Amino acid sequence: MDKIICLGRNYPEHAKEMGGNPIERPVLFLKPPSVRRQIGKNGDRISVALPRRDSSVHPECEIIVWITQGGQNLTVEEAGARIGWVTLGLDVTLRDIQATAKKAGHPWTVSKVFRDSAIVGPWFAVSEFPNYKETEFRLLQGEKARQIGDPGQMMFSPAEAIAYASENFPLNPGDILFTGTPAGVGPVVAGDVVRLVWGKMNYEVAWT
Repeated sequence: MDKIICLGRNYPEHAKEMGGNPIERPVLFLKPPSVRRQIGKNGDRISVALPRRDSSVHPECEIIVWITQGGQNLTVEEAGARIGWVTLGLDVTLRDIQATAKKAGHPWTVSKVFRDSAIVGPWFAVSEFPNYKETEFRLLQGEKARQIGDPGQMMFSPAEAIAYASENFPLNPGDILFTGTPAGVGPVVAGDVVRLVWGKMNYEVAWT
């Protein structure tokens, strides 16, 4: 694995809640593998430390795909054939720091790249989950759904995003793509627990 590729503003309603317009082409940013926290198995609960207690910490629930082969300048069909595994995870954001950087016209890397800022769920082979592109996913806190995601509402499919990424930089086997988050993002504090549910997938993340 060389990198974590993240797709921003890929759900129109989330773009609106962040004060932006729907995008005309994919918006990409990268995270290094060192920030990843991998879930061991389905049904697990993991505990992670809040990265900063003086900041607004937002977990963004997203479908993640595993790229099995590298390449560059891929077609959408070639890109789709490279998706071998899928899971659900969290792109964790320091929202106030991101907003301040955006307002100043500065890069917002520090709001996205820190320990455990990419939480990755248990992997399922596409052959085990062939209808993943039509299956709703949820981020729950208690019994309340904070986010409900319909993959059909993505502006760009995972294959389209991978193909676009490959036009701009080479892909390597094991790279993973976070495909964007639906509307409903909000902060967590120490003591909060969220549950991620997608098909047979179900696990929890607790902040300390």
